Amino acid sequence: MVDVTGMLHSLRPEELETLRSRGPAQILDEALLEAIDTAAGGPGEGRGYYVVHGHLWPVENREYRLRSDVAEELFGPEAPA
Repeated sequence: MVDVTGMLHSLRPEELETLRSRGPAQILDEALLEAIDTAAGGPGEGRGYYVVHGHLWPVENREYRLRSDVAEELFGPEAPA
């Protein structure tokens, strides 16, 4: 089970500000994926906090977005899924 509040509190202030400034529907770049993984406990551990948006293949073209409950925690209940 994921701990959304705990993960968000584990992000560095500048990482959290970057997430907030880019909005709830943002595509997560490699730096933000790494930051979420680190805040969640290490490499790959953030997978429960973001989801693939769009096509699964090819892997290198995957786009990731915040999971809806994570976006809601950051941006409020009107955050798009």
